[in-house]
Amino acid sequence: MDRPCRIGAFRRRLWLLALIAITALSALPAKASVSRDSTAPDSAADTAQDLLPDYVQGLILDMKGDYWGAIDTFRKVMVKRPADAAVKYSISKAYFRLAVLDSAKVYGEAAVRLDPSNRHYLRYLAGVAHDMKEYDRAAELFGKASLLEPERTEIMYLQGLEYLAANRLEQALEVFEKAARIDPYNEAALTQTLTLEIGLKRYTEAIDTVTKLRGLRGSDPRLSITLAELYAKTGQEALAVETLRELAAADRGNIAYRIALFDHYIRAGRNDEFQRELTSFLDTSSLPPETLHDFAKLYISRSGKDSLYVGPARVLLDELIARRSRDSELFMLKGMYHMVHGRQAEGVALLGKAVQLDSGNATAWEYLITAQFELGGKRKAFELLAQARRGLPRQRLRWSAIEGHLLLFSNAPRRAVAVLERVVTASPQPRDQNFLIQVNTNLAMVYDLLGMKKRCREAYERVIALDPHNTLAMNNLAYLLAEEGIRLRQALRLASNAVMLEPDNGVYLDTLGWVHYKLGNYELARQLLEKAIATGVDEPEVYRHLAEAYRKLGYEAKAREMLEKAKSVKKKEENKKSGQ
Repeated sequence: MDRPCRIGAFRRRLWLLALIAITALSALPAKASVSRDSTAPDSAADTAQDLLPDYVQGLILDMKGDYWGAIDTFRKVMVKRPADAAVKYSISKAYFRLAVLDSAKVYGEAAVRLDPSNRHYLRYLAGVAHDMKEYDRAAELFGKASLLEPERTEIMYLQGLEYLAANRLEQALEVFEKAARIDPYNEAALTQTLTLEIGLKRYTEAIDTVTKLRGLRGSDPRLSITLAELYAKTGQEALAVETLRELAAADRGNIAYRIALFDHYIRAGRNDEFQRELTSFLDTSSLPPETLHDFAKLYISRSGKDSLYVGPARVLLDELIARRSRDSELFMLKGMYHMVHGRQAEGVALLGKAVQLDSGNATAWEYLITAQFELGGKRKAFELLAQARRGLPRQRLRWSAIEGHLLLFSNAPRRAVAVLERVVTASPQPRDQNFLIQVNTNLAMVYDLLGMKKRCREAYERVIALDPHNTLAMNNLAYLLAEEGIRLRQALRLASNAVMLEPDNGVYLDTLGWVHYKLGNYELARQLLEKAIATGVDEPEVYRHLAEAYRKLGYEAKAREMLEKAKSVKKKEENKKSGQ
């Protein structure tokens, strides 16, 4: 029934293609003749008409996806019309669709040379240059296209993005600022301008840009926080505090805005004002306990990474406990805080208080057992585990997982593997993702100790399937693959991702360097392994890896030096284990 309609539609497309072909082929005059023969123009027109069927045929082949056939046909036209930009452009697009970028670039550049004022050619060629990662050239082409259409700020925006890709930040900023001047309502250009101004430390200009964005977006809290930070960076403390206070007052139920004010005081070293503000807030707020617990967890985490938060986190926990002295969760969190900062005895005491206040707090039991174990109380840890099992029998899998962990670090790998395999086989619900990650990580470590490489790899692969950003699993799996000399490309991807997520982790840098060594990239391996040691990693294995890289590069003296360091570190480790 619909065949006539389809045929009609196809014919209409042919007429459209014919129209395009006529327009394209008549866009440029035929090659100039030195003859004064008055019939020359007619001959040129006749030539264009003669070539029209071939050009249309090329367009049809291109439309059907026969790009090589289209290229061959367009080339026949090009022989007789070598100065025709449209033909060059058509060949370029066919190559582009075949992902033959070098050829697409050659013919695209030719089209632009022949018709430099054609904005379509310029934008197309800029896209080809971008795909070839020639960002400077792409920026140049978008700039030329922008000159032809100066009112189109979206082309300027694309030029700015290309400058960003080329890491030419000053030029990118200049383009985005120009786009924002032409179109003051262009939020994308203003946002890029703000980001660059902050990155280039032009804080005063950034304040003006934030103000413009606030005028467009209204009460965007993120902009208010950014503005306060910029005020602080330019020494306008009073304005910074005023901005954050206004933000917190506008939404009293959102603790994030209050935390932004606390953070400002802490980073400015104004801890007394932080404590006064915190006390006033806690005395007047009616936030649920869970929100306050999350607040405490945030500051505990920060205190482990930033020394500025060590004191404020302690103050926060003390203030919360003073107001909620029967809250088991708060005592557990304070115990975790002490563990994070190496005060195991205080941590164990507080975790013990947490389970006294609430014997059903399974998380507190878990931390208490592992903390007691880390403190050296192996027998006490197993006693606490038995006590937890009796009190909370429904947490059977959880206690088995902890038992496997304790056995792993008690040098009982065969008992540990039996326990952990039973836990994995029990197949907990999908919502227990973190639980499964921990169990499979421990199981992988046990398999590694027992030399069960295949099972070890499979366990780490399960972890990565559950958490694709798990750097420990990525690193360890990459190292396993490198040691076995298998799937080295996968090992490179895993190790590279781990370093990308944690660029200052010396162990991960060592793994990436070792993978490159296995791939024969000895110079790159040397650079990465030297960087690993520069982070402070002091392990025999890392020194041995660097020695191997030096040896491959012909640096025998340096190789011997690294091997001596490896022996020295290993001896220290052995003496430490034996108590000497």
